[in-house]
Amino acid sequence: MNSSTVQAAALHLEDCHLCPHHCGPARLSAQGVCRVGQQSYIASEMLHLGEETILRPAHAIFFSGCTATCSFCTAANFAFRPIYGVAVTPQQLAERIRQRQREGARSICFIGGDPAPHIPFILETLDCLGAARQIPAVFNSNFYLSAQALDLLAGAIDLYLPDLKFGKATGPQSCGELLGGMPDYWAVVTGCIEHVWQTGERVMVRHLLMPGHFDCCTRPILHWLAQRQGIAVSLLTQYLAPVHARGSLAALLPAEEIRQARILAAQLKLELVQ
Repeated sequence: MNSSTVQAAALHLEDCHLCPHHCGPARLSAQGVCRVGQQSYIASEMLHLGEETILRPAHAIFFSGCTATCSFCTAANFAFRPIYGVAVTPQQLAERIRQRQREGARSICFIGGDPAPHIPFILETLDCLGAARQIPAVFNSNFYLSAQALDLLAGAIDLYLPDLKFGKATGPQSCGELLGGMPDYWAVVTGCIEHVWQTGERVMVRHLLMPGHFDCCTRPILHWLAQRQGIAVSLLTQYLAPVHARGSLAALLPAEEIRQARILAAQLKLELVQ
């Protein structure tokens, strides 16, 4: 880890441009969209067996706070509460990562909420670890990132694990903006995925199947991914509606939509991972 990168990342604690919300100096008073301030809070960390096979057991580190406001979020208790959990230092987290390595972790997964507001903390943690880190660092994000964030992460992350949830529609009634609170969602997220893919980074994209969203979201997403050889795809079929969900997102995920997605993925010859 280059110390100048750690220092450059720290500047975003006072003038934040890590995501397209560009909240700037609002970060100082924790008044940006994600409401993450100077201190990072960890909601939980564990050896996690629920990740994809190549990652598990994963040392899953869940940060509080998120740059999105997904209406169906099942992690709202900490995604929308940025001071939920425990405030730790990068040195303390580095020591816990060493412990989890000894316990058999095969990856370090920085998750949320979303890890984007915590990039300064993540980079300082990896700097503290140095050569003691023996397993890959995974950035599991909604990938609603800025160019500055991507530049900071380059060279520090071994596997990018973006979520690509919403389809191509734009404007206030699009799924990305209406349901996720992320204006210009498709252009931003696919642009970030394209960037790391074209620069030769290792990328595995997750797509969460959502009830009633096969045509508007799943179909265009799978077609887009099929045009980018080498990107692995993880189809998530465990959608569970939270009690506050409304409309089609309050329903169970139909088995027929799962079947359609798998058939389409096979037809497009996508590299699916389990």
